[in-house]
Amino acid sequence: MPLVTIRLLVPAGSCADPAGREGLAGMTARLLLKGAGGMGAEKISAAIEGVGGMLEARAGRDYAIVYGDFLSRDFELGLGYLARAVMSPDFPASEFERERSTVLAEAMSVKENPYALANREFLRLLLGPHPYGNPVDGYPASVGGMKRGDVAAFHRARYVPQGSVLAVVGDIDSAKAKDLIEKKLGGWKGSAPAGSGVPALETGPVKARRVVVIDKPDLTQSQIRIGNIAAGRNTPDYFELTVANSVLGGGFTSRLMDEIRVNRGLSYGARSVLGQYRYGGYFGIYTYTKNATLRETIDVALEQVRLLRDETVGDEELTGSKRYISGLFPFDIETNGDIAQWMTDLEFYGLGGDFVEKYRSRIGEISPDGVERAAGKYFGYDGNLIMVMTNYKETKGQLEGLGDMEVIPVSDIE
Repeated sequence: MPLVTIRLLVPAGSCADPAGREGLAGMTARLLLKGAGGMGAEKISAAIEGVGGMLEARAGRDYAIVYGDFLSRDFELGLGYLARAVMSPDFPASEFERERSTVLAEAMSVKENPYALANREFLRLLLGPHPYGNPVDGYPASVGGMKRGDVAAFHRARYVPQGSVLAVVGDIDSAKAKDLIEKKLGGWKGSAPAGSGVPALETGPVKARRVVVIDKPDLTQSQIRIGNIAAGRNTPDYFELTVANSVLGGGFTSRLMDEIRVNRGLSYGARSVLGQYRYGGYFGIYTYTKNATLRETIDVALEQVRLLRDETVGDEELTGSKRYISGLFPFDIETNGDIAQWMTDLEFYGLGGDFVEKYRSRIGEISPDGVERAAGKYFGYDGNLIMVMTNYKETKGQLEGLGDMEVIPVSDIE
């Protein structure tokens, strides 16, 4: 069927949340389609669904997006509702209260989920006061204290054309699309307020090892997070980092999975990830194990980091990882939505117009030395954050000698 995807990226992500109002970007995005230009949420939804279309909005750390899919004949209608939501949202009081209650309940429930709580606290501890360390949907206190006026003010300041990127992909004439974009969005004005930039996240390994224990006495399994500050999305080291992470823990046949799950049976899952954003990024290892094998699992994970940093990766292993990455890439550019995402991200992050075209060849060029270099520069070993959530009374003896330790009772965490 003749379809068109629309994707508007606005630099209004959670990195722009004011201190004490964490979650404001997320709340603003959630409310864009809950009433705009004098139309209520139900009427907007009915109009879009009535033509078989889809239009949604959400926020991430770097930006907010409004995106949708429509039949080609309904492109003008879809673009019109996107423009209405971005340029003239009403933020009805009843919708605000409903969304705030939903988000508040979700934020409060995090504390009852050890996996989710460990993830949230890991980034908060690793990234410190930088806004990337905060959850996109905020904390219970920040959401509970949020006012409708905060949302309206955030929208006025941040939902501006300056820095925004629009992509249209699908069965539509480009000249017609440009005319309709000018018609629907030509009146959008404004620029980011002075002094509204986000500070860069300092790159490079943590200076010294830091060990933080979150004591949750009812746990029979321990959550383990190990990480470091790494590089942002547009780093020159992107491809070396991508391959190094794949070898270590980015796939089912990675070293962490092999050693922790397959060879030792310490956990059902172990992985490493790269969180890469506009102003910096992080590297993290995520796993869990029964309390009795907490230290063994930590030591195994650290040893895999050390080996990748200090010893040359073999040709067969490296080739396998590069083939895995290259083999998955076509699935990232398969649909109109995928292509639209790449188009907006390429522009927003300044990656260059040939990034996608050369992606697989750049991956193929990575050498064993490049993997070693990336691991040594960003993954750390002696200097990193080790955070565990565990029954500290039961596992205290295992953690001795790991490094200077800070113990935080889970009751002290919001």
